Amino acid sequence: MEQRPQFDVVIVGAGLIGSSIAYHLSQRKETLGDIALMDLDFSGKFSSSELNAGGIRAEWWHQVNIDLSKATLAFMEKNPDEFGFRQNGYLWLFDRKLWQVYKAHSDIFKRNCLAIKELTPKEVTAWIPCMDRMEGVEGAILMPNDGIFNPNLLKQYYRRCAKKNGVSFLDGAFVENIVKKNKRVEIVYRDIQGPSGRHDERKLLEILTQKKIRHSEEKKRLECGILVNACGAWAVQLAAMYGHRVPCQPIRRQVSIFDCRNLDLSLYGMIVDTSGVYFHAEADHVLAGYATPDEPTGYNFKYDGDLFFEKEIWPRLMNRMSLAEALKHVTGWAGLYSQTPDRSGILGRVDPDYRIYEAHSFTGRGAMQSYGVGLALSELIGDGRFHSIQADALHPNRFHKPSGKLLYEGFYI
Repeated sequence: MEQRPQFDVVIVGAGLIGSSIAYHLSQRKETLGDIALMDLDFSGKFSSSELNAGGIRAEWWHQVNIDLSKATLAFMEKNPDEFGFRQNGYLWLFDRKLWQVYKAHSDIFKRNCLAIKELTPKEVTAWIPCMDRMEGVEGAILMPNDGIFNPNLLKQYYRRCAKKNGVSFLDGAFVENIVKKNKRVEIVYRDIQGPSGRHDERKLLEILTQKKIRHSEEKKRLECGILVNACGAWAVQLAAMYGHRVPCQPIRRQVSIFDCRNLDLSLYGMIVDTSGVYFHAEADHVLAGYATPDEPTGYNFKYDGDLFFEKEIWPRLMNRMSLAEALKHVTGWAGLYSQTPDRSGILGRVDPDYRIYEAHSFTGRGAMQSYGVGLALSELIGDGRFHSIQADALHPNRFHKPSGKLLYEGFYI
């Protein structure tokens, strides 16, 4: 009879969320037992964790989103160099309409004692002289405790600590099926790395973009008592295997890297323009992104290069800074958001009979909420309830119940 590996907990998805969950659960190993973290590609070449802009802020419209971000901020503040955390603030510019929207939500910021300084257009230019074109700006807010960090460094920290605490890593694991039987979960998967231990990038991309391919690798199986779905933009496919439907959709987001003569943003954090373009210093360059409103959903990693930069980034920055005339496109990339209808994440137990949990689809802020998510889910798994952060509102049943309260987030960049 085939001997299948047995684990007490298996986390599928080793991005920032999954790695954080592994980190937090590993601190409960004595009570939870053996833990495994598995992923198609631990290097994360196409992972949303590697392809985001690296901003972190706590200003959100709903308490749970504020608390998740605050927990991650507080964690990184203890050792900022470990995570490349530059606490240079967030500057957000608003037109007249969005200024009123901000004002309507400012009470929750005050209740949470979030440091926010309101600025006039002239004060913005005084603080950042290169932003010398303030047409259309009604007001701005500066959040000095927020900033920029290196998502890869944070992810590697989670993994390093988890591995030290005995978590097993299964790289190259492509899950094909989930079987529920006798309160245990069987995971059927293929090892696409094979004996060489290397990834075939072409095959990896075909799998990630949902193309039909032939697999030569033999099927493997393992069993666990607790399953965590932390697959991000691919969580929907895994959820379907154990009979759960979640209304999440992958959507492409593009980011450009460019040079600009005499433009030095190294003293500032993230800047968000009224147009929706967000940008910050990135080593010797500038990074900028923009969420195109007509972007179709789907697994698309194609970066549109000069076309995207010249159509979406350059004109918007030109409207704000005269120095932008000298912008020079260097490179860029495309990554995926996993987007829910209300632009808030999914977190909770999703099967009444089996211990199956989900933590995914944080719509572009998985990086900035990762520590809080891992902490919250570890409490739910280990103790049966939340302690530090009350995250019941993120349960996916809110999308299926008539009385479900949605957590719509407007300022979701």
